[in-house]
Amino acid sequence: MLYNIINNIRLICIKSISKANSGHPGMPLGICDVFTIFFLNFYKINFNNLKSINKDKLIISNGHGIITNYVLLYLYNVYKIKDLINFRRFNSNTPGHPEIGNFIDASTGPLGQGIGIGIGIGLKSKKYKNKFNNFFNIFNNKVWIFCGDGCLMEGVSSESCSFCGCYNINNIILLYDSNNISIDGNVKNYFNENIKLKFISLNWNVIGPINGHCYFSIIKSLLKAKKSYFPTIIIYNTIIGFISPCKSYKENSHGNIFTKFEFLEILKNFTLTYDYVKKMFFDNKKKYLIYYKKKYKKYFFELIRIFNNIIPKINFLKLYFKYYKINLNKSTRFVCSNILKNIYAINETFGGSADLTNSNLTKNNFINSIRYKNFKNRYINYGVREFTMGLINYGLSSDKIGINYCSTFLVFSNYMYSAIRNFCLSKLKNIFIFTHDSILVGEDGPSHQPIEQLHSIRIIPRNYIFRPYNYIELILCWILILKFLNNCSSLILSRQNFKNNFIKIYNIKNIITGTYSCFYKKKIELIIVSNGSDLEICFECYFFLKKYFIIQIISLFCNKLFDKQKKIYKNKILNCKKIIFVESSNDDFWYKYKKYFTYVLNIKKFGYSSNELELKKKTNLNKKFLIKLCLFVIKL
Repeated sequence: MLYNIINNIRLICIKSISKANSGHPGMPLGICDVFTIFFLNFYKINFNNLKSINKDKLIISNGHGIITNYVLLYLYNVYKIKDLINFRRFNSNTPGHPEIGNFIDASTGPLGQGIGIGIGIGLKSKKYKNKFNNFFNIFNNKVWIFCGDGCLMEGVSSESCSFCGCYNINNIILLYDSNNISIDGNVKNYFNENIKLKFISLNWNVIGPINGHCYFSIIKSLLKAKKSYFPTIIIYNTIIGFISPCKSYKENSHGNIFTKFEFLEILKNFTLTYDYVKKMFFDNKKKYLIYYKKKYKKYFFELIRIFNNIIPKINFLKLYFKYYKINLNKSTRFVCSNILKNIYAINETFGGSADLTNSNLTKNNFINSIRYKNFKNRYINYGVREFTMGLINYGLSSDKIGINYCSTFLVFSNYMYSAIRNFCLSKLKNIFIFTHDSILVGEDGPSHQPIEQLHSIRIIPRNYIFRPYNYIELILCWILILKFLNNCSSLILSRQNFKNNFIKIYNIKNIITGTYSCFYKKKIELIIVSNGSDLEICFECYFFLKKYFIIQIISLFCNKLFDKQKKIYKNKILNCKKIIFVESSNDDFWYKYKKYFTYVLNIKKFGYSSNELELKKKTNLNKKFLIKLCLFVIKL
């Protein structure tokens, strides 16, 4: 019976891929035995109650084999035959790679990333378990991650597994489809690691290698993995393109569809049917929760609040007056650290830094870091693992509960780029705190001085970039960030202290648009637009020239918010034909606001190892040069 079900799933996979005229049949044919036995007997989920708090999570890191999951969802009457017919079609429920939704726990595709995402999900589950399993096992779910040779070749998988073993996140089970074939042929020519010894050294429990087509061995290994006290990897030796007389063991089965002849060769031995199969659905038993409510009333209502994402409000007005004097003329990373102290009053705040805690200033005396087997705290020391940090935060944010953030230097956002992109296309909320925002980080030299990074993260859709100038801007940034539901936010903060007390009167309604005029002027001769710490030299220039010319200073700290404003407001803000844009980056997006004459003062080349004053002279980001530039533009 099981033999027939598994081979029927294989045939439906081939048929769906052939119908789409594109896809990856090799992996689904090879891993189908493992996937079906897992899905049928070990996957703890109820498709009729997707909000079940203790359901298992399934991540397919080698997402090109997602069709196996779709077929099983069809056989359990979750998907319809129409969904399989529309595989890889526009606006279908069955895209070519996993996309997060009701039945898919994470968007994957780029190999290796699903491992980090799954570990993030497992970390959050351990957090819930630590908090709510008081003498009663409310949370005991597992995170099942499928991966292949390509996933383990990617460096981020080693980062993620190192993190997982270090903290012993033991609800992770990694199912490794070791078929030794990739697009370029036999992987032993370019990937010959001893996976077993590698994972033992990373503090993982290793099962196998075992035959990935032997049902008894598969069931035995899955049972053993569920009882492990460590994160577990099961190594399954499989045959790519299994049951195909023409394409078994061959690299062309990875991404080439089967021809009619090749499909008919398989049908000589097997029969294709579309019958449903039955699955025993898991659910949280109501009597358990009723008992939990009576015995642990406080924790029960806290559980309900968290899973309904009801976040306590913060009195930002009170916060503003509390830290106003302390934050005068300080770096924005220091200002942000004082706000974070109060954000951490919300229990669902969870985040950390990639070995730069004392530089990013993201931790305070009121919180402690999680430790090996100890998940009661809320700060994460990610180590020097920026890419993994982004993926783990994806896992933390995948349930759309709580406030999750991570932090590093802006120049190291390059390491995280793919993770940030995945966040945004998945419509998940996360806060990226990037400090050391400009070339003025100084003596560390060009390797640590961000030039093109602002441009590269600005162009990602749904990623809102905030580069605040002072305390009130930063507070309003946090208010807006906490209100976002489906967008990422990146806070760009300075390392160096600078004068931030030039503005005396604020119009809050204008500030929340992402752009506002710093002074009230009529018949303006010149506008200077800037943001963040770069506004300091703009104000110095303004106070020098204001006796002779009518100049307006504009803080444009979030371009995506400004772009969403009505045309009337945009014209009102940029109501002058002569505009100078100032920013210590190599971003040419300013030219889209071009008027009669626009000059962009930015940095077109890499920096130098030098102190702040010398760098300002060398890059022309100083008061003297800006005054000359203003005089030149005004006289045009």
